[in-house]
Amino acid sequence: MTPSPAPRRVPAPPTRRGLHRVLPRGFALATACLLSAQFALQAADVQTQDPQNWAEFRGPHRSGALEGTRFPSAFGPGTNQSWSVAVPGGHSSPSISGSTLVVTGFESNRLVTLALDRHSGATRWRAEIPPGKIESGSRLSHPATATATAASDGERWVSYFAPFGLVAYAPDGRELWRHPLPTPITQHGASSSPVIAGGLVLQLCDQDIDSYLLAVDLRTGERRWRVERPGVRRSFSTPLPWPAHNPELVVVAGTLGLVAYDLADGSERWRVRGLPNEMVASPVADDAAIYVAGWTSGAGVPSLPAWTDLLTPGDQDQDGRLSRDEAPPGPAKQHFTYLDADKDGFITETEYTSIARIFQESRNTALAVKPGGRGDITDSHVLWRAQRGLPYVPTPLAYQGLLYLVRNGGLASCLDARTGEYCYQEERLGALGDYYSSPVAAGDRILVISQPGTAVVYRAGRTLEVLSRVPLGEEVLATPALAEDTLYIRTKTRMIAYHDPPP
Repeated sequence: MTPSPAPRRVPAPPTRRGLHRVLPRGFALATACLLSAQFALQAADVQTQDPQNWAEFRGPHRSGALEGTRFPSAFGPGTNQSWSVAVPGGHSSPSISGSTLVVTGFESNRLVTLALDRHSGATRWRAEIPPGKIESGSRLSHPATATATAASDGERWVSYFAPFGLVAYAPDGRELWRHPLPTPITQHGASSSPVIAGGLVLQLCDQDIDSYLLAVDLRTGERRWRVERPGVRRSFSTPLPWPAHNPELVVVAGTLGLVAYDLADGSERWRVRGLPNEMVASPVADDAAIYVAGWTSGAGVPSLPAWTDLLTPGDQDQDGRLSRDEAPPGPAKQHFTYLDADKDGFITETEYTSIARIFQESRNTALAVKPGGRGDITDSHVLWRAQRGLPYVPTPLAYQGLLYLVRNGGLASCLDARTGEYCYQEERLGALGDYYSSPVAAGDRILVISQPGTAVVYRAGRTLEVLSRVPLGEEVLATPALAEDTLYIRTKTRMIAYHDPPP
């Protein structure tokens, strides 16, 4: 893959020394003090108004849960609704820092980062950049990416757009730096969200060829390290820094395995085998373990036809490869785009044998891992495995000692997080359709939303008790955000806030 271009540095505001050079001494001092006060107020706004910021994909520590808050079980148009505003197209989830809510989108051929006042929905700032090569993808993919949620450390916002790369903004919307990246080569488009940890921005770039994990400096956007991920095909999960406080590792779910990298330099610390060929859901953790769950339709294929059995009848021009027209009926025709790793319109023997091995080793599973050790820790650190109720897209929810799973069709499962035993298994939520939004929780309530736009609130616990079903009237792929007894939901065209009134 072509090396990433150097990040473009945006000129910073004048320093105190620069102010002294061009302004009278007293005026420069006063101006510097005002600037310091302004930034101090911005920092105070972040820290005091919402001490538990939902400032990245799935909130604090990517948990999907927020302690000390709640959300309404009854909501919808005209019911407990605080505000509703139109937003640019895209499927990224809202993130919140202080009183600012940010979403990304694509509008008028521009990649948009939009900041709203989370109390009123009023626009605070809007930043736009032109895209590079627009990625190809499925009917649900979007140039703003399906789930690339902006992340914040309170002093800056970082957005990732697959057709551009990484870009950072100040709390007032000024661009701080940009780090362009090549458009990923993948069938469905990229979806992994940026993660902030240890003074780094971490971006997973798994694709059909040349997958890698990138770390750039949070302050400057300059590359700190990059680790190649050979043998890893497309995956769409978001990395998990671990442990939650003062993380030392970044844990990544991808093709066939879970891998932990050293946060300092990207060196591999440990890995666990036994995941599907394509991972969408992200890993999560609690104080005891790291959990991951994945399902794909191609997992566990015992064997694909031999390459020669496909090539001999299909290779009409005798060039040793198969075009789409030449591919015989069956796996080669059905999975042509997936098999064609570099998307050049042909399947080669190398591409085919690589995928055949991956399909054969692919396993649909949920598992719990005790962090620690070095190298392959599959046999020593996997605490339990489960094979039913597995999600395709929604990330599991580890909450109050239980692990919640949601799969397509509106089927919910709950496992004891310590033992892996099912409390309930594939019980119906009463909302059909596919599920792309991940579950979130607060208090004794869990919320999931189907792609057609039905929100289901059910009680946290070892039995399934549905509290409400709410038709939102629009498609939903984004995961909701929570803050101060308010639920923030992004639909296909709008950003909506629902507030839980005091009892």
